[in-house]
Amino acid sequence: MGLPDLAAITEEAELQLMLDNATDFDERKAIRARIREIKEDNRHKMDARLKKTETAREEMLAFRHKQADDAKQRYLHMYEDAAKHDSKIPTPRPAVGVTIPGGTKAPPSARTAMNAFKQADAANNPQNQGKTLGAGKAPALSRSPTAIKDMLLNWAAKMTEGYPNVSVTNFSGSWANGLAFCALVHRFFPDAFDFNSLDPNNRRANLTLAFKKAEELADIAPLLEVDDMLMMKDKPDWKCVFCYVQGLYRGLHQLTPPAQ
Repeated sequence: MGLPDLAAITEEAELQLMLDNATDFDERKAIRARIREIKEDNRHKMDARLKKTETAREEMLAFRHKQADDAKQRYLHMYEDAAKHDSKIPTPRPAVGVTIPGGTKAPPSARTAMNAFKQADAANNPQNQGKTLGAGKAPALSRSPTAIKDMLLNWAAKMTEGYPNVSVTNFSGSWANGLAFCALVHRFFPDAFDFNSLDPNNRRANLTLAFKKAEELADIAPLLEVDDMLMMKDKPDWKCVFCYVQGLYRGLHQLTPPAQ
């Protein structure tokens, strides 16, 4: 009894069953050859799917980078326009746990705020990450409490102080493994999960947990994608992280964190 048309069979399991039952050398040889063809075809299809997925992720990451960069440029244009008229910008309300040195002060000039933003931009650029800041301290770039990034960094550092494997000193590498995000959420919702059980090497699990819990418990939109953070490895784009931390601040800073 001859073999059926092997080219018409596309299921490897079916061919494997035929191979197990075949006794003729030539038949077994033909079946093995067809199995190799199917394996090779499946590999090509998988490679194509992976390439398509990777391309889509890279395009999305580039889009998110552009959005963050556009937001930065809007800040700079706003400050530059205000500086031309020597106008003032309003003093934002201090974050939870952040003390304004010397009490309430008059709002600084727009030029001062613009310079602070530019300095913070340079300090948090991944290319400058070797110039790290002291753990738990705000950047020594601008002493003005109205510098938005300085205030957010102070707030995040204060809220995550004392958490193991967490040291918030910038908006890039400090957030790479996801533990800083988890610590922020856990600070306000300590019963949501066991922070001490988290593994700093399991970046995907940490990032997924933080983004999910922030959305569930505080209605904070997941502006960052887990896969995007993983692609950026240990130096995520500071603008992307900064935008998401802004969302965390808006959703959490009015809450009163439980006493530790």
